[in-house]
Amino acid sequence: MGDEELGPSIGLCASYVALFFGGFYFIFALKYYISTIIALIFLTRDANRVSSILKNEMGKSENIQGLPIDPFISIHLPFFNEINVARRVIQACIDLDYTNYEILVADDSVDDTIQIMKNREWRITNPIIKFVHRKDRTGFKGGALQAAQKYMHPQSKFVMVFDADFVPPPTIIHDFLNHYRKVENSGKPVAAVQGYQLHYLNKTENWVTKGVRAEFSGSYMVERVAEEVFGAMKMISGSVFLLSTEVLKTLGWTTSITEDWELTLRLYLEGYRVVYTPLIQAPAEIPNTLTKIARQRMRWAEGHTYAVKKYFWKILLSNKLTISEKLEFLYFTPYYLQSFFFIIGTLSLILSEIFRQRPAFWTPTLGWGLIISNFFAIPLMGLAGLFLEGDLREDYSGIFSFIAISYFITPYQAYAALKGLFEGEEGNWIRTLKTGNITDNVFTIKFRSFIKWLRKLRGDNLQKITEGSRTGVIFLTKKVLIVTCFILIALPFTDAFIQIFRVLGTELTDYLLFIIGVRKNG
Repeated sequence: MGDEELGPSIGLCASYVALFFGGFYFIFALKYYISTIIALIFLTRDANRVSSILKNEMGKSENIQGLPIDPFISIHLPFFNEINVARRVIQACIDLDYTNYEILVADDSVDDTIQIMKNREWRITNPIIKFVHRKDRTGFKGGALQAAQKYMHPQSKFVMVFDADFVPPPTIIHDFLNHYRKVENSGKPVAAVQGYQLHYLNKTENWVTKGVRAEFSGSYMVERVAEEVFGAMKMISGSVFLLSTEVLKTLGWTTSITEDWELTLRLYLEGYRVVYTPLIQAPAEIPNTLTKIARQRMRWAEGHTYAVKKYFWKILLSNKLTISEKLEFLYFTPYYLQSFFFIIGTLSLILSEIFRQRPAFWTPTLGWGLIISNFFAIPLMGLAGLFLEGDLREDYSGIFSFIAISYFITPYQAYAALKGLFEGEEGNWIRTLKTGNITDNVFTIKFRSFIKWLRKLRGDNLQKITEGSRTGVIFLTKKVLIVTCFILIALPFTDAFIQIFRVLGTELTDYLLFIIGVRKNG
C-alpha cells in the first residue's frame, strides 16, 4: 500500500476512533445533563419540604427505633502532619452541640502535630479526647482508622469521620442522627449517611480554589442529588459521614489508597446502601495549587480504578444490588479512564482533520454537535450547582477556572487510571498539604441563606410580591439552564431532526394537496 492510500486509511480509521470515544463520552454527558435537570426541578419544587426537614434536623435528636435519644457517637479524625489545622478541627469537635460522644484522633504524624496533641488542655475537656499515635503509616489513612477502632468506646452506635481540614458545625451530630431516622426504613438497610463536603473556607484565595469550588458544587448539589432521587449507588467520600459502628466493626477499613470508595463497594455487596443529603454541610479547605490538585486526583484515579477492577464482577453478579445501583456502578467504572479516552479521542480527531477523511454519515453538524455537547456538560453542571446554592456572583467566574483545571489534570488522571487498571497492587498514598488559610468564614450565614434561596426558587407568592423583578430573573435563569440542557442533548442529532421534519413536511404537503385535489374533483 503506497503513501497515497495509507494516509486516507489512517485518517478514516482515526475518524472512527474519534467518533467512538466522542459517542462514549456523550453517554456521560447525557447523564450530567439529566442530573442537572433533575436537581433543578427536585430541589426547587420541594423547597418547602426541604426547609421543613431542615427545621426538624436542626433541633434535638429524636428516638431512632430502639436507639437511645442521644446514642453514643465516636468521632474519628485521621491525622498525618496536620500542624496547620489540627487544633482547629479538634476545637470544632469539642464545641459540638451534643453531650454523648468522644473524639478519637488517629494520628500518623512525624512532625510537630504530635506536640499539639500532648498539650495538657486536651486532658480536661468534655468530651473525652483519645489520641492514638502510630509509628509507621502501614495502610495509610485506612490503616490508621482501623487501628483506632481498638480504642473506640464499646457503647458507640455510630462513627463520624472528618478529615483534618474540615470544620464541623455545632449541630452536625443532631443533623446526621435525624436524617438517619428519616431514611432508615425507606428501603435497604442504611449503613452510612454522606453529607456535603463544602469546599469553601478559602474559595477566593486564587483562581485554582475558585475552580475547585465550582467543581464540587456541581458534584454535591447536582450529581449526587440526582443519584439520591434515582436510588443509585452513592459513594462514601472520605469525610463528613455517619457510619453504623456495627457495620464498620463487621467490614473494617482496608489499606486501599481510596479506602472510602473501597468500603462503599463492600457495603453494597453486603446489601447495605449509602444515602446522601446536601442539607448536612461541613466547610473545608480547598487545595490551592495545581500541583496539589494533580497529586490528589492521581491518587483518586489510581485507587478508584484499582478497586473497580478488583470488585467489578462481584458487583455485577451480586443479587444484593438493585438495577439502578449496578447501572451507577457501570457509570463509575470508567470514571477516571475518561481522561485517557479523551486524549485518544482528541488525537484521533486531529488526525482525521489532517487527512480530511470521515465516514459518509459524518456531517459537520454531528462532529461539532458532539464536541460542543460534551464540552459544556460538566461546566453547566457546576454552574447549576452554584445557582442552586444561591452564592455570590463572584463564585460564577470559577466555572472558567474549573474548565482550565480539568484540562490540566487530564494527562495526570489518565496515567494514574491506567496504572490502577494494570498494576498488581496499589501504589503509595500522596497526601494533600493543608495550610489552614481561611478567606471566607461566613459558613453559618451561607447555610441559612441556602434554604431561603431554595424557597425563592420555588416561587412562593410572597416572594413574588416582595421580590418583584428579582424573582423573575431567578425563574428565567432556572428555565434557561433547563432549556440549555435539552438543546445540548439534542445538538448532535440536529441532522436527524432536520431529516425527520423534512419527511414529515413532505408527507403533510402531499396530504394537503391530496385533500385539495379531492375537494376540487368533488
